[in-house]
Amino acid sequence: MSPAHISRVNAAAPFLLTVLLTVLVTPSGCAAPLYNDGSSVSVGTHADGALRQAALLPLEGDGYVVSNPWRVRRSNYGTDELVGVVVRSMRLVSRRYPGGTAAVGDLSRRGGGASVEHRSHQSGRDVDIFYYATDRNDRPIRPGDVMLRFDTDGKAVRWSPAQGHRLPGQPVPPHRFDARRNWALIRILLTDSDAEVQWIFVRRPLIALLMREAVRVGEDPAVLARAAMLMHQPSDGDPHDDHMHVRFYCDPSDRSLGCVDRGPVRWWKKLWKYMAPPFGRASERSYDLADAFLRIMRTELPTLFFRRSLST
Repeated sequence: MSPAHISRVNAAAPFLLTVLLTVLVTPSGCAAPLYNDGSSVSVGTHADGALRQAALLPLEGDGYVVSNPWRVRRSNYGTDELVGVVVRSMRLVSRRYPGGTAAVGDLSRRGGGASVEHRSHQSGRDVDIFYYATDRNDRPIRPGDVMLRFDTDGKAVRWSPAQGHRLPGQPVPPHRFDARRNWALIRILLTDSDAEVQWIFVRRPLIALLMREAVRVGEDPAVLARAAMLMHQPSDGDPHDDHMHVRFYCDPSDRSLGCVDRGPVRWWKKLWKYMAPPFGRASERSYDLADAFLRIMRTELPTLFFRRSLST
């Protein structure tokens, strides 16, 4: 090799090294998940992604159970953050309101990727949670192997079996949407310190029931504002009248390893405390809760959340 050729190689070495490192650590680099600390890694988007070093959600825990038709799918894997928040939130609801049990549906498969049941749930950041319900005497019911669909007033009106399963032969029981426990769960999810909610998909009239419950218990307007922004009925799929679908943002440590947040980018935990009331944490609650809620309704919510629209 001539001295001139050696000189050109030496000059190009820093550039080649930069290209190699970029390939290894950016989302398109297939070796990116190797550069982590051994914890889970969500790769790609919720609808086109994968899951590395997945965390396993136990089939039963404090305050929750994975029902039989969902157990056989083996889709109870997620990121460390997702599994952690599911376990914590169910435990906290069961301690606050003893007797209730939540049913957890699908998270993701062990390696993530596509499934016949979902277009999303591919990167370990989505979870389906069936709604808490009560009987005619307001006692919490233990979930069975079939979900229930709730109407605009929170009454169970139809069975909703898992994909590939038949409708039960018995009549729909006189159960009701348990706004108290369902709101408690959503509040805990929204305020968890280790996971950041991007969306909670819920049918619009059920969102209205949840917001009314939040106002009834005197909820912090800042939490009301977050709930109003993040609860949403999908426009291109199931209305979610039989379960809520919760999606979390990428953990910050996963973004450099290939995790992609698709949709609005709004990391609230660092921002909402600096926002003006009623959309942020106020230093003191010097404003009226009802007035704050009405301002939220006018500026952030469509009129579908008002009483007159519940029949639509």
